Amino acid sequence: MSAAPAYSYYPERVPEHERKARISVVPGRGTRTQPASLPSNVVFLAKAVAVVLVVAALVAFVRIGLMSATVSTTMSSTQLSSQISDARSSGAALEVSQSALSNPTKVKQQAGKLGMAAPEATGVIELGKDVVATDESGALSLSKSIAIAAGAGA
Repeated sequence: MSAAPAYSYYPERVPEHERKARISVVPGRGTRTQPASLPSNVVFLAKAVAVVLVVAALVAFVRIGLMSATVSTTMSSTQLSSQISDARSSGAALEVSQSALSNPTKVKQQAGKLGMAAPEATGVIELGKDVVATDESGALSLSKSIAIAAGAGA
């Protein structure tokens, strides 16, 4: 025997069914599975505009590069021109100084201002034969020099 009662004092409850929404079908076109595509001429036009923009950007970059190279070359040319001008003016000043210093009258005047005077007498000093000798390679030779000195002194 089981422990379950044979009858129940409570009426059995009937499970309540949930109400389902009614679906009504309308005949017609089905849903699209692919999105609508643009016409081919619009796609071509968009690609053409993109290519034109890329080409314009490349041309602009090349132009900027050439302009910067031109500016740097112009600046270095200007600097070289100023250096050439400075060198020419220095050369002209040196030519004037050289011509003034090579003039004997001017030299005598400058020497007089410094307290210098012409010598009263001049003399000549004669040196004997040089005792320094060199070998075939052009280096100094001590042994040859001693031999010459010994022969000159004897």
